[in-house]
Amino acid sequence: MNKKKLLLMFNPSSGKSMIRQELWQVVDIFVKGGYDVTVYPTQKRYDAHDVVIERSKEFDVVCVCGGDGTLSETIQGLVELPSGERVTLGYIPCGSTNDFGSSLEIPFEIPKAAETIVSGSPISCDCGRFNDKPYLYISAFGVFTDVSYETPQKMKNQLGHAAYIIEAIRRLKNYSYYHIKVESEELELEDDFVLGFVSNTTSIGGMKNRSEYEPLLNDGLLECVLIKNPTTPADYQSILSALVTQDLDCPEIVKFTTKKVKFTSTEEIKWTTDGEDGGSHKNVTVEVIPDAYKIIVK
Repeated sequence: MNKKKLLLMFNPSSGKSMIRQELWQVVDIFVKGGYDVTVYPTQKRYDAHDVVIERSKEFDVVCVCGGDGTLSETIQGLVELPSGERVTLGYIPCGSTNDFGSSLEIPFEIPKAAETIVSGSPISCDCGRFNDKPYLYISAFGVFTDVSYETPQKMKNQLGHAAYIIEAIRRLKNYSYYHIKVESEELELEDDFVLGFVSNTTSIGGMKNRSEYEPLLNDGLLECVLIKNPTTPADYQSILSALVTQDLDCPEIVKFTTKKVKFTSTEEIKWTTDGEDGGSHKNVTVEVIPDAYKIIVK
């Protein structure tokens, strides 16, 4: 009997390192599900990216166990391959926030997520391209956007999502705004913004995106949200209330869906992609890569 081959890549540092305690249970679930399993612990940053390029053709499924960052590295590598060579993905979320796992409604309990990979079905998902670099679910600039990669890993492991909130509150006193021209097929505007992101997710920083539209992960569109610079105490309070209540519908917030959007500024602006440092840029183009990969869900 020819078993399907599965590569289990896991990040030993993600979340509270729970995968190391449950690894053999996960392997047992996969073996009982008919897979021949190869286990690979990632060794350094971008290791998942390199492994998926070099070795994914050996397997029927590549299962990624880690946080959004590990999955993002994998997607970046996968999208660099020709579309016909992109292996199906499985995902076991075990990071601190797990936005993308939440968007896909993948169980956060590690054994249940493994069982989903055995019994579930693959769906196609879009991803984004930031200038020339693919990304998984969000590119962003402005206040709070560097919280993810500058929050100490030890704090993330101990406090989970609360670590991000603590770090964000610490930054509230010293935010900057940027004058940006925004161009897309849907709209053109020029204004001062304290925060902007272009995403393909229903959860950002552990918060659900509650707006008049429900973001879809395979509709060929990205969701763009821009928060204007508050010029009055009322504006500031309105924005804070929107963030706390997780409801982004307020006059100071611009929202639209698009296939492609261009940002132009007179000064270099620091960006993040999937919570990692994306560099500083004056000109940024973000566009969708439709049906970029397949991932197994319930």
